[in-house]
Amino acid sequence: MKVLKKQEKKGPYSLKRRLMLFIIGCWAAPIIAFFSFITLSYREGIIVKTERLIEDQLANAASFISVRLEDIITLCQSPSYEGGWEQAWKKYNNGEMDRSHYLATMNTSLKGKFYLDDRFLLYAFYEADVEWPVCCSSRAGVTQSEYVDMVGDKVKEWIEGGLDYIHLEVVDGHIFLMRNLYSTMEYKYFGTLVVELNEQKLLMDIPNEQRENMVICVNDSEGHINYAKVSERTGQEKLLQKLLNHYTGYSGRNIQRENNSAYNGYLYQEKFDNYHLGVAYLAEHKEIYSNLYELYDMVLVMLLIFLPLLLYVRYFLKKQIQEPVKHLTIASRKMEAGNIGIKVGGGEMPNAEFNYLKESFDSMSTQVKELFDYIYDEKLARRDAQILALQAQINPHFLNNTLEMMNWQARMSGDVVVSKMIESLGTVLDYRMNRANVKEIYLQEELRCTDAYFYIMSMRFGQRLKVEKEIDEELLYINVPPLILQPLVENAIVHGVENAKSGSIGVHVYHDEEQVYLKVTNTGKKLSKEEQERIQAILSGDTAKISKGKGKHTSIGIRNVNERIKLVYGEEYGLSICQEESGITVSTIVLPYQQNENEVDNERKEEERNKRERQKVESELRNMHQNNKNT
Repeated sequence: MKVLKKQEKKGPYSLKRRLMLFIIGCWAAPIIAFFSFITLSYREGIIVKTERLIEDQLANAASFISVRLEDIITLCQSPSYEGGWEQAWKKYNNGEMDRSHYLATMNTSLKGKFYLDDRFLLYAFYEADVEWPVCCSSRAGVTQSEYVDMVGDKVKEWIEGGLDYIHLEVVDGHIFLMRNLYSTMEYKYFGTLVVELNEQKLLMDIPNEQRENMVICVNDSEGHINYAKVSERTGQEKLLQKLLNHYTGYSGRNIQRENNSAYNGYLYQEKFDNYHLGVAYLAEHKEIYSNLYELYDMVLVMLLIFLPLLLYVRYFLKKQIQEPVKHLTIASRKMEAGNIGIKVGGGEMPNAEFNYLKESFDSMSTQVKELFDYIYDEKLARRDAQILALQAQINPHFLNNTLEMMNWQARMSGDVVVSKMIESLGTVLDYRMNRANVKEIYLQEELRCTDAYFYIMSMRFGQRLKVEKEIDEELLYINVPPLILQPLVENAIVHGVENAKSGSIGVHVYHDEEQVYLKVTNTGKKLSKEEQERIQAILSGDTAKISKGKGKHTSIGIRNVNERIKLVYGEEYGLSICQEESGITVSTIVLPYQQNENEVDNERKEEERNKRERQKVESELRNMHQNNKNT
């Protein structure tokens, strides 16, 4: 029972659920998958393309800066190759030029090379063994003391380092170039040149929107030029520090990447002959991935357009299909529950098809109600007619009691034959009236009725009737429909004995593993082909093929037996009639074989109860007879 209940719960899905699955599976899912595929594929392409573009921009920016720096370095190296500063120093050192003339010569040369060039903001010249610059001038308005406070210590370290090549360093956001000067022949140190570069001119080839997000490192990450507006609140400061931690000051050309939830960071670094350059770049996601966000916006707009369409489709299917089906289903369930004549609710249907179904259902429901009312009225009329007919007939109970009185009178008179005939007739009448209206009886009771009928017929035909019985006693208590053997026996006597000098009737009951066989055989004349076809027509219920005429009848009994067996047990069971070559007609009833679980004691108890009832009736009749004598 549990298994059956589970199977009932796993019934078909509702129409609403199937419609939603259809919409999602055949429309929504493919569109979402398409948008997802387009978004993801374009996203990857845009990200890769943007990353490469930024790398190229950083490489180009480093290239522009390096070109500017190389020009500046060449300019700073030119005095050594020209020899003017060295000659002035030698004349001053040899006494051929006084100090004021020497310093004026150097200052004039420095001013011509650096002061008038807007690529420089400041120049300073240090004499050998002098810690204070002897020549210093600034285009940005920086005084000599401010300059010394800013880079004095650094210059001292540079000079003490004794380097003869160009050195670049960033101090407090200012980029300085330093070069120790040596004589070409004696290679004797005679001074140091320090210049401050104009970083604006250094980055003039880089677009402003790119420059505003850049940080320049030269040789060391501690000193860098920061053009980016770094905010600690947005996490840019931590992101920049992560990038600067990747700066080595000596590695070859490479690029490093860092990012957070809102910004991307890139560090490009490259080694040149006289310096190492690093370019860091910070940019907001929305800026560098603007095309990607445009794609997101486009997809969002498409989805916003698609969503109302999806909702409209759902609303359309609900109004046009789901609700009409719901009203039809509710009406069908009410009708199934017995509310015959119910009308489909919900008012007018939304379309012609469901309106037709509604009208058809309402019409069918009305017709069914009218048919049920008609059948009910007819049943009442039939019942009244049956009551009237029964009132016009002999009361079965009165008839049975009368037979009992006649039987008792015959016994009292010593007429055993008449008594037995009365008992047999009573058994047949009582059995055929089926006063208990039972659907099945024991086979033993069916055989008892058959025996009673045989006794009555033996009194009629005498020696002309010969009866043979072969009964499997194991089958006496199986359940069978009532009145299935007696009509066959009656039919066998009518056709096999009544019109002959003598005849033989056989009753055989046996079974195999699956079926029970009740056979009635009779001798008689050879059946013609027409008669055999008529018998088959009777069994099949095809009244059109049953020939009618004088001396012919429809054998309602055998047709009734066949139909009742098929109704009870199924089409594979029933009655068949055939004639063997020997001329013996065989009527065979086939029933399903089932082991009988009832005990024989129940049948015996029933027999004893019937016997006590008969004894009670006989006692009453005896008392009535005695009273009549006394009177």
